[in-house]
Amino acid sequence: MFSLKKNVFEKILNQSILLFLALNFTMVTGYADQLQDGSNAYLSKDYEKAHRLIFPLAKKGNAVAQFFLGTMYDQGKGVPHNPMIAFKWYSLSAELGYSRAQFNLAEMYREGFITAQDFKKALKWYRLAAEQGLAEAQCNLGSMYENGQGVRKNYKKAVRWYRLSAKQGYAMAASNLGVMHEYGQGVTLDYEKAIKWYRRAVKQGFAVAQTNLGFMYESGKGIMQDHKEAGKLYRLAAEQGHNLAQNYLGVLYVSGQGVSQDYVLAYMWFSLSGSRGFKDGIKNQKKIEKKMSKEQIEEAKKMVLNWKPTKYK
Repeated sequence: MFSLKKNVFEKILNQSILLFLALNFTMVTGYADQLQDGSNAYLSKDYEKAHRLIFPLAKKGNAVAQFFLGTMYDQGKGVPHNPMIAFKWYSLSAELGYSRAQFNLAEMYREGFITAQDFKKALKWYRLAAEQGLAEAQCNLGSMYENGQGVRKNYKKAVRWYRLSAKQGYAMAASNLGVMHEYGQGVTLDYEKAIKWYRRAVKQGFAVAQTNLGFMYESGKGIMQDHKEAGKLYRLAAEQGHNLAQNYLGVLYVSGQGVSQDYVLAYMWFSLSGSRGFKDGIKNQKKIEKKMSKEQIEEAKKMVLNWKPTKYK
């Protein structure tokens, strides 16, 4: 399974900061206007003003402001980039019970880039945020149980947390729940339910689910075999930079199943997959190269250089 990466901070802040403030005005009585002005300044990219308004509130112990200040240091906006100071402000906010700060703190402990990796502490903070209903935390807590990080491996508990998160519409959790049903981990093996959960994540553009569902179509696993549909799903994921999907799509171009046979496109996708660390992509690129002319190889290489991933929405 996959946990959220560092860019979760900016994504959360840019898309949801106003909602956070609206939902937490009861926590910030007397400071609502100043906090609102600070968030508005941030969203209009006046980071110095945002810091000027938010910092005093954070110093006074306002949990939302502390979280907000932490993200500013984490991103280096309005202040010098300093993950350690971000860690400090997230910690203060988390101790006061703010779920978003608890989640970010858990991420730092899980990844071990800013502080020493500590799965038990990550588990603690994920749990506290998850118990408040934060979908991202519920998903990552499920992942901790699935992988036995900081706790004994327990597929049933993983499924429980994934389901709570997926029911809130969180794509990663829906995708992970699909995997659990596909392989019978913590639940009875059920391809129909796996497909159902993958489709929920696919609708949100989640590359892992697109790849997994594509493979079920290609192999006819729990659904009528359909190489064309598999190709469509692989392409959606491949265009986002998913290396497994890129390799799978390349294989289809070699065989001409679901797509028109095209060695140039096959080479391009294999090359992109290999450049992102997927060994099969490297092997397949070398194999297809033997069947291509020099002109075809040059064309494929140019396509690789000009290729840019689409963004996950």
